[in-house]
Amino acid sequence: MKRRIRIIVIVLLIIGMICPFYLICQMLPAYKKLFDWLFRTDISHIVMRFILYGVLGWLVLSVFSDRKPPIPLCFFVLGFLSIAVAQEVMQLLAGQGPAGWDDIFDTLVDISGAVIGISVFRWKWCREKRGIKKK
Repeated sequence: MKRRIRIIVIVLLIIGMICPFYLICQMLPAYKKLFDWLFRTDISHIVMRFILYGVLGWLVLSVFSDRKPPIPLCFFVLGFLSIAVAQEVMQLLAGQGPAGWDDIFDTLVDISGAVIGISVFRWKWCREKRGIKKK
């Protein structure tokens, strides 16, 4: 995937993640049905958030991994933490209700997904740099 397309996908993913789903579900009943179907159980909710942030982590690192000097990984993790917190704040501002442990848990799941996405990309990138081929 070309770099520009990856950047566009990253921006769209971030906008989609920060968007207050609670408010959209209140306005669009069809979207609420789809959202309820996708996230019907706690496990599916966790897995979907984990996958979204993992894909975002992979894409962001694939765009910025070739920079000289390289960007420290802690800045990527802080960026994902900012996105996760912004998403939870938008949900609260949209009227979801008071913050609770589930919001903290969601943020931790988001960060875990992003870190796994970053780690898998770094592992693959390091293998390619060292010339290690698939078996």
